[in-house]
Amino acid sequence: MLKNRLCYLLILFCTALFFVCFNGYYSAYVFALSLALPVLSLLISLPGMLTLKLAVFVPGQEEPARAQKSAPILLHVQAVTAWVVPAGRTRARLVITNTFTDESRWEQMEFSPSRLPQVMEHTLSSSTCGAVTCQLVKARAYDLLGLFCLPVKARPESLCKIIVQPNVFRPALGVNPQCSPYGGGERYSASKPGGDPTELFGLREYRLGDRLNRVDWKLSQKTGGLMVKESSLPVTDRVLLLVDLVTSGPEADALMDTLATLSDFLIQQETGHVIGFCQEGAWRFLEVSIPEDVAPAIELVLCFASRSLLPAVRPDSPPAGISRTIYLCSGPDPAVVGLLEELYPAARRLLLHLLPLEGKSGLPLEAQEVRIRPGHVPEDLDGLLL
Repeated sequence: MLKNRLCYLLILFCTALFFVCFNGYYSAYVFALSLALPVLSLLISLPGMLTLKLAVFVPGQEEPARAQKSAPILLHVQAVTAWVVPAGRTRARLVITNTFTDESRWEQMEFSPSRLPQVMEHTLSSSTCGAVTCQLVKARAYDLLGLFCLPVKARPESLCKIIVQPNVFRPALGVNPQCSPYGGGERYSASKPGGDPTELFGLREYRLGDRLNRVDWKLSQKTGGLMVKESSLPVTDRVLLLVDLVTSGPEADALMDTLATLSDFLIQQETGHVIGFCQEGAWRFLEVSIPEDVAPAIELVLCFASRSLLPAVRPDSPPAGISRTIYLCSGPDPAVVGLLEELYPAARRLLLHLLPLEGKSGLPLEAQEVRIRPGHVPEDLDGLLL
């Protein structure tokens, strides 16, 4: 804009000099036109500048969009105005921030908006998981001559959120069969029958050895064969996954890959679990009982987990029926370890950490510990018995 103003002042000086040196209506007309030109440019451009709308979005996806790590993400940046005359140049800064790893970068963008939407494509990718925000800031609309500018009002459409999901690996994991002493049998297996007659699992044809009191006689009369009611299998085993995201960058990314991998494996084994993390200095727990719960729970951790140590105070409503605790962290916090011993004294303990430990100082003797290295998560988890 400074360059345009200097050019205009030079033109104005030349027309003024022409008006002084050449006495006539023609020089007066040229000088008056040079004086009125900025005003005309502003009046013609002002409706378009005031009705300008900027938007950023991922085409074909609802907000928030979702993507895998290192996968290209096509971003559309759109500018449109309601004025019939094409507006002058518009400049805006596209700021891309990963709120999970605190990585940020920006790029300057220019538009020439009109009534037809002008769309610019921008491709980005993220090597780490997290909640990526793409926002247009410091947007300014200029008149046709580029002498005046107005700030563009920030709208909700100028912000786009993309969830870059952590990797889910398939290492050779195992489950140690251990039932919680506090389990109440409130959950039932969706694929295996059991011996709890209070909950119906399904119906099947009669087999030799089935008890007659399990036969559904009304249904048997309708089908013409004996139909037996199968009881459900109570599932009382629950796992507590605690993730401490005090770190950032590749280390936090490795912890999230580990969390997503373990959560997916446990739910495939029909093992319900609870994910615990710190949100604004307080405990937050997420129940995961079916496969559809895994992805939303991981996204909530990505979006709302605080970069601070887990609270060392007892939660108001700690999860019940926990038979195993898995603590994911950079290095174990003795206060959190002690709190887990107090809450779940009979639970099996597993520590997954990033930093090397000097012996088992501050850890229970029976606790199992495994070091996780960024970039080597599947190898480090391979053969682990949960």
